[in-house]
Amino acid sequence: MKIFIDPRSSINYSSFYIQGLYDFFGKHKVSFSSKYFKDLQEIDMLLAFVFINDKEIKRIIIDYRDQTDIIEDAYQWSNMYAKINVNKSTFLHAHPNKILNIPPSFAIKIWNPLELIFHLGNNFFKAKIMKHIHDKNIHLRPKIWVRNYLTLFKRQKLSDYNDFYENENEKEKENYVFFVSTHWEGCDDTNLYRRSYVLFCLQNKSIHFSGGFFIGRNTRIPENIPSDLLFDKFISNSIYLKNMKKSIFVFNTPAVHHCHGWKLGEFLCMGKAIISSPLLNDLPVPLRHNENIFIIENEADIDSAIDELLNNKDLRHKLEKNARLYYEKYASPTKVIERIIHACG
Repeated sequence: MKIFIDPRSSINYSSFYIQGLYDFFGKHKVSFSSKYFKDLQEIDMLLAFVFINDKEIKRIIIDYRDQTDIIEDAYQWSNMYAKINVNKSTFLHAHPNKILNIPPSFAIKIWNPLELIFHLGNNFFKAKIMKHIHDKNIHLRPKIWVRNYLTLFKRQKLSDYNDFYENENEKEKENYVFFVSTHWEGCDDTNLYRRSYVLFCLQNKSIHFSGGFFIGRNTRIPENIPSDLLFDKFISNSIYLKNMKKSIFVFNTPAVHHCHGWKLGEFLCMGKAIISSPLLNDLPVPLRHNENIFIIENEADIDSAIDELLNNKDLRHKLEKNARLYYEKYASPTKVIERIIHACG
């Protein structure tokens, strides 16, 4: 058994699945090669890989884009098209038996610094020699492609997320809540939910809140957001993860294009009690209210959800335990890869 990955893949988004390939098949069986992808024209925001067993080749696409549509060229090339953001509109363009719905993921550190630099240089060369393919990432936007590698220096290893019981006693004592996110221009529903959650937490005298919003250039800011909640620079991933572990509950809402964002994948991995607005895209196995997530129906429900989880310790711990169990059963890198390989037959 051999696994070969398309060297053009956006490595920060692909890292979660590469870790899954390492864990499922063994790192020594996984490498990068341009040999098997000459018929694949465009893989912007996709991971492409093949696995070869007894000379039989299976071609796999993992589509981690925010949009619910498919990339037709990649779909036609593949034997299996695994996709995060799936809903009924996805199947208007393709036969559903070839599309596999997978849970959300997030970027993780998968190499030490020397390995990262080696793969950056080696894959850049392998991708550049595919001159007949006008892939916009490697040929027209090489700086962005390189930057995607360098961002992994700042990410955390998967094992750092797994240590989700850290400071449990301190967390319960302080009623600490941490939330930080981007205030997206044009994402009115997402911004409204996130803004309301933060303001309700601030108003609750029982909560010690920290966090706020990242603000891009020319972003219009509602007047009811206090200025001390606005940041123009991202905090480090290590600080983000440390504070998120301490938070007694977390908040999730669909993001750009109503997608499952990285936060949902991270929260499940960390075993957090998740308050969430309704999920608009499908999951391979639905999350269930009061079982492994706390679903609110609208913005007005946020305050009561905060009170419920703040005061109901048993429910909070139940949600934490079952969120982690969901991750271990369906959403870990190894489980996602296992399901993809099994679906290929």
